[in-house]
Amino acid sequence: MGPLRQSSQRKNTTTARQAGTGSTGPLTMSQVRGHAYEVTFLNANPNPQLVPDKQTGGVSNYFIGNDPKMWASGVLSYQSITYKDLYPNVDLHVYSDGGQMKYDLIVHPGADPSKIALQYTGAEKMSIKEQLVIQTSVGEAMELMPFAYQYVDNQRVTVKVSYQLKGNNVTYKISGRYDNAYPLVIDPNVVFSTLTGSKADNWGYTATYDPAGNFYAGGIVFGAGYPVTTGALQNAMGGGDYDIAITKFNPVGTGVIYSTYLGGSGEEQPHSLVVDSQGNLVISGRTNSSNYPAPTLIGSGGGYDMVITKLNATGSALIGSIKIGGSGNDGVNMRPSKSGGAYSLLRNYGDDARSEVIVDAADNIYVAGSTQSSAFPVTAGVFQGTYGGGLQDAVVLKINPACNALLWGSFLGGSKEDAAYVLALNIDNSIYVSGATASNNFPMAGSGVYNTYRGGICDGYIAHITNDGTTLLHSTFIGSDNSQADEVYGVQTDVGGNVYVMGTTEGTWPVKQPTGTTTFYNDNSKQFIMKLQADLATVVYSTTFGKQASYPSISPTAFLVDRCQNVYVSGWGGELNSLAKYPNSGTYGLPVTPDARKSTTDGSDFYFFVMERDCVGQLYGTFFGGNQLLEHVDGGTSRFDRNGVIYQSICSSCGNGNRPRFPTTAGAYASGLPPNCNLAALKIAFNLDGVKAGFKTQERKITTAYPQISPLSIPLTCRRRAGNGTLAITRHR
Repeated sequence: MGPLRQSSQRKNTTTARQAGTGSTGPLTMSQVRGHAYEVTFLNANPNPQLVPDKQTGGVSNYFIGNDPKMWASGVLSYQSITYKDLYPNVDLHVYSDGGQMKYDLIVHPGADPSKIALQYTGAEKMSIKEQLVIQTSVGEAMELMPFAYQYVDNQRVTVKVSYQLKGNNVTYKISGRYDNAYPLVIDPNVVFSTLTGSKADNWGYTATYDPAGNFYAGGIVFGAGYPVTTGALQNAMGGGDYDIAITKFNPVGTGVIYSTYLGGSGEEQPHSLVVDSQGNLVISGRTNSSNYPAPTLIGSGGGYDMVITKLNATGSALIGSIKIGGSGNDGVNMRPSKSGGAYSLLRNYGDDARSEVIVDAADNIYVAGSTQSSAFPVTAGVFQGTYGGGLQDAVVLKINPACNALLWGSFLGGSKEDAAYVLALNIDNSIYVSGATASNNFPMAGSGVYNTYRGGICDGYIAHITNDGTTLLHSTFIGSDNSQADEVYGVQTDVGGNVYVMGTTEGTWPVKQPTGTTTFYNDNSKQFIMKLQADLATVVYSTTFGKQASYPSISPTAFLVDRCQNVYVSGWGGELNSLAKYPNSGTYGLPVTPDARKSTTDGSDFYFFVMERDCVGQLYGTFFGGNQLLEHVDGGTSRFDRNGVIYQSICSSCGNGNRPRFPTTAGAYASGLPPNCNLAALKIAFNLDGVKAGFKTQERKITTAYPQISPLSIPLTCRRRAGNGTLAITRHR
């Protein structure tokens, strides 16, 4: 088999002006330096049998140079190809996954995985620092540390595996217990990680995805120097201290599809992003600019107002944009400043900027947020048409697909502070909203599991609302047993209509093992996951994850319940929270699994956690971050897609002078050491079994099929991988 070719690039720009500065000076060409290296399978079968699978439409024709031997016509395309017996009883399976080339080495029973050897040619230097590090003339490429497991009698058994490096040859060392009669999976899954490349200070807030796997990153930028693209909606800073900055990355993080400023003469920030069925990006956030690009103005406005803006699929024009608010601050949780430490509902740095936007199948837009305006422009006939009182209420909005009209809007709150952070649609299109409340008279409906305030500084809550906004169907408080501060930061539903919430507590959490299970995962910690029936009257299960500590370890940023009812959480913790006087115990001591991509932490990293359905156990746990870089977000939500792929925005690389570099991947759009903070876009595919329901990326198109969820239309089997006596070594390129 011929060598695989890997390349890294770095752009050296010698322009008369930086992109996005608004300068009209002449441009010169940019220079791109590249470095290519090859990876060859040593001592492999030179003529393995090729077995194609899943033919795609059309043919390709290749006419390379003037040598007819290099020409080929009528070439068929397939989604995957297997090289049979690349080594004795070892197959190579090559395919596209998440827009990246990926290959599995399938080691059948009795085969010897130590025979597999890869030779790297053209690299300047190679080393193993848990990960495999390939030094090139334009920076480092990284292949993350492998992990291995087998399924023996349908139970996952971890096997210790590591890279071995001799010169420029790489092999695998399997040092754990290994039964060669069962499958063993070795998976050094490559993480897509890139910076925006902004020359101006650029903070990370929010992220989302589309069905093709493109990555949308939202943050703020302080001045000129953000790398905008030709034809972008707004190619220069609008004014004030900072604007919103939006970048759409391709599925593998090697290039930008569009990048734009968004703002007026004041200050703007994005809190949440979502993509509609037509590929248009919906942005929700806040502004205090009188000239924010919003043709539709609703309410008197004043202070900060909420904004909901829809960009077209190319990022070149507005489809619609609304600015809505009363005379107080809207789109602000408690206070617009991040300084001052914990205060009522503010339990983390960045909690001031929590809200969420989602869309339904018809592209109607739903927003959950907060208002400090007693005259916020709610609509007639909604479930709560008057302000509840106190400093602020939660607010829930439904907006038309054109993003130019408010279909309905309602308050949600009692006599003290209330905030809506997250929302989700159920299978009947009713709406679940969650967040935090300090009101002991928060509106209750139905027979909620906790229909009285649990006590303490604040409780979490769940509210169930009809799609037309006229009726509060059900609601319940969510809180600890000993009257401490509790907040809900994520809400999800499953195809059975059950409701899941995730959040943090500063107290003792009430736990419940699900009926019929023999094992129960519970860390007796300060991060909780709870599953309830649709009417919120019954808890199916309730548990915690993390470590035993006095305070929460993470500030959650994303939450998912996948098609198999596995539960995913992302968040960050550490020194930035504690220095800003928020109650946080940091990421030291959080549980990781043997297959962790980063098994150690400096106490201030991102943390990713996956729990198996029904609290059976921890499926995955890992850290991500650089050394002493204090990775965090400054507000907002990121997202997992339904396949369990995380799209996470990070505020990275902050600091001055000689400091560590944030870890980016080979071929990343931007890497290195920026002059200020840079938004980092991180995409990790967790690749848990049964989740993808058999759908694959299409070769060359870099798209993935994500149909609407229906229990009857998707041939989905949620399972652990059953053993067939094979070993699969998975690698991404």
